[in-house]
Amino acid sequence: MWTREDIRREVAEAFRPDPPKPKPTPEEKAQEHWRSNKPGEVYAEQAASSLEAFARNVETETAESRRQKAMVKEAREWNEAGKDPAVRYQRELDRIAQANLDLRTALYDDEYVEIGGFREPRYGKSFHRAKGDPDYGS
Repeated sequence: MWTREDIRREVAEAFRPDPPKPKPTPEEKAQEHWRSNKPGEVYAEQAASSLEAFARNVETETAESRRQKAMVKEAREWNEAGKDPAVRYQRELDRIAQANLDLRTALYDDEYVEIGGFREPRYGKSFHRAKGDPDYGS
């Protein structure tokens, strides 16, 4: 029959951590390092193949090709987003608003500026002169 003390002892032994492994000595570390190292020829082959792959990548991957890939990606995303009716509607509104701004700029390209919905002369008559004024220094 199991007693409380037996159960506590069994549970405590089950949850007791394993003792830590002994740390290797410097000689053991050195032996492990020398055993795991690859011969120099393997390192040389890996370096040569890596350089060849890099050279191939440099030859094929130019700034122009990266720019072309980015343009194709952006065009694809633009077309995919344009399938959504809300996006199409917003694009049309943006186009109309930009056309309106361009027309206003072409018509009102003069010495007036719009302030609070009213067209005011860009520079009013004033006796004050400061560095920001166009007639400063005259």
